[in-house]
Amino acid sequence: MGLVYKELKDIGRSMYLYFPDQERRTAFKRSLITVLRDGEDEASVRELLEEQGMRELAEEKEAILAFPNPVRGGWNYGLEEGEDDLAAFRRFQDACSRETEEPLKCHPGGIPTHEAMMSVWHPMNDTRYLIGLGSGASMACTLAACTARNIAGILSVGGHLCEAARRKALWAPMAAYLVDCSREALNYFRIVNEASPAGEEGEAAVYCDKRNPARRILQEKGGRGTGELIADAWKLLFSRVRRPDTDAYGDMEPRMDFQGAGFEIFLEDTRLEEPVRTPHTWFTSVPRQVKEHPERKVPLMMFFHGASDNPAEAAEMSKFHELGEREGFITVYPWGTNRTQWNSSLEDPEAADDVGFAMALIDYMIARYPVDPRRVYLSGFSNGAAHAQVVALLHPDRIAAICHIDSNWPGKRVGPSEVDYQDIVPFRLAMEKKKEYDYLMPVWYTYGTRESSYPVCAKSTQQYQYDFWKAYNHIAVEETPPAEEPDVCGCGVPGQVQERIRPSERHPGHYYDVQRFYTADERRLNLYNYVIMHEKGHDIAQMDPALGWEYVKQFRRNPDGSLGFVENN
Repeated sequence: MGLVYKELKDIGRSMYLYFPDQERRTAFKRSLITVLRDGEDEASVRELLEEQGMRELAEEKEAILAFPNPVRGGWNYGLEEGEDDLAAFRRFQDACSRETEEPLKCHPGGIPTHEAMMSVWHPMNDTRYLIGLGSGASMACTLAACTARNIAGILSVGGHLCEAARRKALWAPMAAYLVDCSREALNYFRIVNEASPAGEEGEAAVYCDKRNPARRILQEKGGRGTGELIADAWKLLFSRVRRPDTDAYGDMEPRMDFQGAGFEIFLEDTRLEEPVRTPHTWFTSVPRQVKEHPERKVPLMMFFHGASDNPAEAAEMSKFHELGEREGFITVYPWGTNRTQWNSSLEDPEAADDVGFAMALIDYMIARYPVDPRRVYLSGFSNGAAHAQVVALLHPDRIAAICHIDSNWPGKRVGPSEVDYQDIVPFRLAMEKKKEYDYLMPVWYTYGTRESSYPVCAKSTQQYQYDFWKAYNHIAVEETPPAEEPDVCGCGVPGQVQERIRPSERHPGHYYDVQRFYTADERRLNLYNYVIMHEKGHDIAQMDPALGWEYVKQFRRNPDGSLGFVENN
């Protein structure tokens, strides 16, 4: 694609964008690197691209590069009256996914259409990095301190943190590579990261939080070239840290080593379906212990990505494959047939059969890997969470349990809506299937307090979803309070058993409220769990998958369709 000049007329600013010479939509994850420099012309950008190696970096790492133009040759890092570079930065970040400012076409619910999604680049919010040079170095420190969300790490060459910025600082953790920076800047980043000396890497002294290695600071004296520093910033910092939206200002989390993960990657593969042979893409992770003992049958976890995401992004967000390496199960990350989202509504007969794709992939995994067909589990995020539910509802005889995350379905994502269960195709088909056999489906569902339907009230997506699953699983359905009189638990209807847990050593401040619901049958079973993660936005927190796995792993699906329990649980 190359270099693009872009004007943001609403704020009277401009920027250059460099998009790698690749397809807009691939199965792999893209990062965004924003460079704050003092130059305002194309020549200053090309010098960084050609002379300092940034073009090669963008192509090799699938990174989008943004070069916002300063006003009057410098950045307002001192926060004086006048140009508000803090607000401008947020606008610059929002503008980095496409070349133009033409409005995207959206569905009535606010989700961009497939065509709109395919027309934009997709740098994930958790892997956005900032490089500051000249006055941009101090601006990078100021932005990291005052607008931490959506910045995973910075490289600041010669910057400082002024008193005004320290007064306005959020005191949120931020990974930083500080080269010839002021003592005030170094002290600030060490404090917010709770970082202590941890040795050296290359030319830099390293400081980090012993509980969380992503809270990481590198510090060195000046003297090396810009290109060398940028290369080391990627190698030693940017490739190791990310910032998911799982706390008020985001959390510092380790970034996945994609090459080291050892995925089996199937791109546009046609082996699954006969006679259509529709191309499909998926990533598979087989733990070392499974490869060493192929005679042992193990569970399968299939994780469906969110709308506009892809397999690599799903792997980065959930890290189910890392959990599988420890727990001994195989993980599969499929990519929606249309490369953007899952056809979970089943309303369009012309749309891709993504339920059929999921089942064909499950059959393939059982036939070619040591997968126990009784222990097939589903999870997913957002649109993928909806799809996990749909696959389980249409094939309850094949799925042992589900642990989906952040599903704003069915109904409107924001605000109340009227939903008739009979109009939700998967719900209707699931209830018809139950007439053949009264299936039960264990559910562990995680949601965040900064999501659009929290606190839960009547006529929200959450109410429609949990009412259905309760009815499906023989659990008493109680009326959800209206928005004017919400239950104090925030979950709409409190569970028969309630727990508060703090499961993360890396993030001791994270906590969950678990609402457990039990069947009304003679043998009371805990088959629905509504789990609220406090301060989490629309993202996956470190312990979301682990808690889900701990619940679902106790169940199995017997050959006759009945629900069983794993012997060692």
